[in-house]
Amino acid sequence: MRVVFVLAGLGAGGAEKVVNLLAHHRLAAGDDVHVIALNATDSTSYFSYDPRIQVEGLSRIGKNSRHFVTMQRVKDLRRRFARIRPDMVVSFLTKINVITVLATAGTGTPTIISERNNFDVQQMSRFWRWSRPMAAFAATSVVVMTERARARQPARVRKKTIVIPNPVTPLPRAMPRPDAGRRVVAVGRLDRQKGFDILIASFAQVVERVPDAVLTIYGEGPERSALEKQISDLGLQEAVHLSGVTQVPGEWVSPGDVFALSSRFEGFANVVLEAMSSGMAVVSVDCPWGPSEIVQDGTTGLLVPMGSKEALATAITRVLTDTELRGSFCEAGPPSLDRFSTSTVLAKWDETISQAAGRPPLTVFADA
Repeated sequence: MRVVFVLAGLGAGGAEKVVNLLAHHRLAAGDDVHVIALNATDSTSYFSYDPRIQVEGLSRIGKNSRHFVTMQRVKDLRRRFARIRPDMVVSFLTKINVITVLATAGTGTPTIISERNNFDVQQMSRFWRWSRPMAAFAATSVVVMTERARARQPARVRKKTIVIPNPVTPLPRAMPRPDAGRRVVAVGRLDRQKGFDILIASFAQVVERVPDAVLTIYGEGPERSALEKQISDLGLQEAVHLSGVTQVPGEWVSPGDVFALSSRFEGFANVVLEAMSSGMAVVSVDCPWGPSEIVQDGTTGLLVPMGSKEALATAITRVLTDTELRGSFCEAGPPSLDRFSTSTVLAKWDETISQAAGRPPLTVFADA
């Protein structure tokens, strides 16, 4: 089967990671695999690709209007599809899904679209908010990552919507210090969605209670300057560090005792999976969607209400200072994630792709 995966870029994000995993899995199964990144100018990727996988960027540098750029991308992508002649197209993220469905319209090519974020609350213009459900109606199948996301689909779309969470991939084991754990780690793009402003404000309270606590935030984004100012205004320069993007995927795990998620909303919160699998204790806000489908509150981590900086600070302080509790979360986390194993998730993807293509499912899975 000739499969084309379409995504926005080739950076360090969750969608890029899943596409990389799927592309190599389908290659191992004998497929002819192509990856097209609409916002990339070339094939340079944070995640390495086998040279047999055709990776390309379609971005054009220019100053045209947004609507012109969107329609140009539809035309460019349609031309690529005409050249590649795919048996299956799989796209990721709302805007890319819309462009992909428009590019495959009238071709008869089975198209699976995957929503990776919380489409109820993510900021979109009127055009994209209107186009998103239209793309879902037109697609062969729709993949979402949580049951709550599936429940939010229109009834007609819900019937062809499949829940496939992100897989948890092996990361280096965290190196906890059971008797003196004071290291808190957070990871994500430095934007409003991730709520690092909330986390930093909460951490000011943590430091009052645990003076030697340190918070390291990994990631880059448009909010860096605002977050740096917030850190300075709160006098947290010695306690809070913005450390950029790690050079090695998953490298952020090793310096942490506690992982904190402060997002205002998520599509799934894959970093929570990664942190738990590495043996870190997790404190997460119970944002829509994802954390409550991963963390068993009080057993594998702590969930705190959204909007309460005090509750987040109290939970982080509790896990930092309670050695027994922290140790129990570290032990209970990894075994609770079997349903997110790579083989289980890939099997669901293979079944979804096979059904959309009208072909028998694969019988061999690459469990990486």
